[in-house]
Amino acid sequence: MYDDLKQMAESALTRGLYDEAERLYQRELQKHGNSSDDPIVADCLRGLAMAHLGQGRFVDAEKAANRALAIDEDYWGGGCLQVGEAYFLMGEASRLQGFLGRAEFFYLESLPHRTAHLGTSHVDVAQVRARLALLGLIHGLYPDLNEMIIGCYRVYEVTPSTSEFIEFLGLPAMLRFFTEQNRRVEAEALYKNSMEALEATLGRTHRELGNLTRSWSFYASSPKMAAPTLTSWQKRVTSSLAVDENLEKRAEQHIAKLEYEKAENVYLLQLRLGREHYGEFAPEVRHILANYASLLRRWDRLADAVRIEKMVLKNF
Repeated sequence: MYDDLKQMAESALTRGLYDEAERLYQRELQKHGNSSDDPIVADCLRGLAMAHLGQGRFVDAEKAANRALAIDEDYWGGGCLQVGEAYFLMGEASRLQGFLGRAEFFYLESLPHRTAHLGTSHVDVAQVRARLALLGLIHGLYPDLNEMIIGCYRVYEVTPSTSEFIEFLGLPAMLRFFTEQNRRVEAEALYKNSMEALEATLGRTHRELGNLTRSWSFYASSPKMAAPTLTSWQKRVTSSLAVDENLEKRAEQHIAKLEYEKAENVYLLQLRLGREHYGEFAPEVRHILANYASLLRRWDRLADAVRIEKMVLKNF
């Protein structure tokens, strides 16, 4: 029964059904009682913490992760991966409450655990470094900040994702937080520092500068400045498309070398750019999807290929 509940809760969490995930995790916790030190309880508490983060219940998320941390340390020992996961969740909860110093402490505690168990090039390790880079953009105390950002981007670039790099860093959420808390000076400083850092590390015409400009217009820019900011974003996106116009050739080169995973990463990147620039149902987007489906068939991922082909037939 535990496995069924756990799988159902994880599925709900993955689909963003945070209330449902919370209900399922709570059902399992009730079976063990509040005083249990069973590692199953710690697993559920970490899942519960992630559900609470999705619900915006950051205090509850930190409490759940903290309790999981205590159980995992007693059961597995202080060096286990589970302890690192609990620290990361506590860092997320603290950051989203605005307690940035405490968040930094938790991230720094999480980093060696994830690195030791997952390796330096793992995306979960890069995720912790991305959060530290975000805090560096806020307080400006990391002399190697640009190197941190480049390292995170290199991992992000080869990891299939539908999110933008600025989201991987956590920038939109922090811009929104500062704005909602009326911390306008900090919001403006974060936007300015981030634009300068991304331009220095990725290049002034890179699409992520356009993405950040767009986020700034949505979350922090005044109504008077929103239109000029969006115009600036459109110019940057158009410019970045010109820089990346050889993406299709790059994908074809990877396919010729049987480097299917690299080709997939290129198509996913091209798809994000195409949807952003042309719209969801544009012929250019259909062309990219058709190429992507062809790659998946060549890769023997027939179910994924059929799903995309059906989407193309339905939408175009």
